[in-house]
Amino acid sequence: MGRNSVLWSLTKHKMLMECETKYVLNYYLAKRGEFETKPPLLQLAWRLKNMTNVYLLIGDQIHQEIESEIRTLLETGELLNAKKIKEALNKNIEEIYKKAERGLERWYKDPTANSMLFEIYYDSSRLKEEVKQFIRRKVDTCVDGFINSFTLNEKIYSGKLQIMESEKYRSFMLEAIKVNLSADLIYFDTNCNEWGIVDWKSGKESAFDPIQLAIYGMYAEATYGANVNDLIVTNEYLEDGKNKCYKVDSSEFKEVKTMIKQSADRIMKLEESLSVRDGDVMDIFPKTENQKVCERCNFKAICLENYRDRHINNFLVGIGKKSRNKEVEMIDIELMRELVFNGMPVEHEVEVFLEESPYGTEESYTYKLERFSEYLSGY
Repeated sequence: MGRNSVLWSLTKHKMLMECETKYVLNYYLAKRGEFETKPPLLQLAWRLKNMTNVYLLIGDQIHQEIESEIRTLLETGELLNAKKIKEALNKNIEEIYKKAERGLERWYKDPTANSMLFEIYYDSSRLKEEVKQFIRRKVDTCVDGFINSFTLNEKIYSGKLQIMESEKYRSFMLEAIKVNLSADLIYFDTNCNEWGIVDWKSGKESAFDPIQLAIYGMYAEATYGANVNDLIVTNEYLEDGKNKCYKVDSSEFKEVKTMIKQSADRIMKLEESLSVRDGDVMDIFPKTENQKVCERCNFKAICLENYRDRHINNFLVGIGKKSRNKEVEMIDIELMRELVFNGMPVEHEVEVFLEESPYGTEESYTYKLERFSEYLSGY
């Protein structure tokens, strides 16, 4: 891709609309924390990026199971069994959350090797019983919704479909913007010469659904040369057991394209600010004022000041780079001064403290000593 091109998706756009700090942490800055030489804040950000939650876990597992069952159906002709699907889903999900319950330190050391759930990391060390019951209920209703869905019974079972793509990330170019998308099923119905795109949705209806439909239409047109007048997009809302079929309106393309271009421009402007020092990353991007977004955000452990010290300290202890209740002595302060003098980047407040006597700012003394512990743990 060219220098002025940008990767865009509806998922990225929604996060950008929620909070620019969350967006930048998730798509850019957290990646820096993959390396042990980076500050603990960014190392923890890398872990938090690789954390999921109960809703995403259920949705992901349901989509994987549906894709597998449809593939098996098309290969063998065997009708689907709801009980079997529910048992497989509940088993897989239970294995994942049990692994998360006993694997915090493994996740600290390698977040790609051990799953972690938001509800376990922030709420308790074990998943609450009411959450487990919620999982089982949602699996039951979503599987029933799939088994009784219009797409499965009226389309797939008919044997008239030519499956073009299933559960595959795909993209198309909109000028210099690479638009990424992920539809669950794309087919051509030879019975009525109709193109179809299907999304299995484990959640509720969203205000973004019409935008998503237009993007699917653009993709089918750009990739298959499909006439949008012959394109049916179907949202299967599995939990509610509802089915909604839409004809794509090409007149909406212009409005959606304008939105994509404006969103992509903002993304490019954010990218231009990414050369900032690691220690300054939390201060330059606007944060949302919506507390509901903050409360459900993976990154609140480092973004919210009342969370940050405790979570970074726990992370350092978890990876063995800090002992509990470690105190910083005068010799540590002198070492820090020497490191900073030789170019080690630190937060501004640490630089100020190093210019003072150790007890010069009494009310922030403890806070700054904790910062010393974080920086010195890597040296």
